[in-house]
Amino acid sequence: MERTDQEIVDRIKRGDDKAVMTLYDSYRKEFLHWGYNNYSLTEQECADVFQDAVIIIYKNIRQGKLEQLSSSLKTYLFGIGKNLALKRVSQSSRMVVSNEAVESNPGFDHEDPFEATERQKVIAGMLDSMGDPCKSILQMFYFDKFTMDAIASRLGYKNEHVAKSQKLRCFNQLKKMISDRFNSEDI
Repeated sequence: MERTDQEIVDRIKRGDDKAVMTLYDSYRKEFLHWGYNNYSLTEQECADVFQDAVIIIYKNIRQGKLEQLSSSLKTYLFGIGKNLALKRVSQSSRMVVSNEAVESNPGFDHEDPFEATERQKVIAGMLDSMGDPCKSILQMFYFDKFTMDAIASRLGYKNEHVAKSQKLRCFNQLKKMISDRFNSEDI
């Protein structure tokens, strides 16, 4: 029997745990795919975010915070998931260093943490010196894990393809700065 969203909410309100499983099973696969594609989360991170979102919905229903749906249950779930995913991404911002960048730098010593820290400081300074829009685009993409569509929207580009082209130009500019600096002097 096909269940409507409001029926699922009503069943959860009455304590029907099978309704929670219906919610869980109905959207899990799609949510994991969505989280992976839009927020660059790992499969495990997506699963954690999904589970947290379902728990929040369950608590909201049981505590009377959600009586009537004003949107679909899927929209409500994905809205909560979006907020949780953005929070997770901002908490775990980390610099992505490609193997190509490391391998193309012959003076890089994998064993010396002090040297890596100095290099990171120099690179961060280079990024700062680039100014906008390059600094903003690279920071949003590599550190904040924004999608190209989100970057385009935030920075007022026509579409994600324009933002992607600008990111590539900025990345190549930074790459050249790094290459010139580390090939011309030892740090």
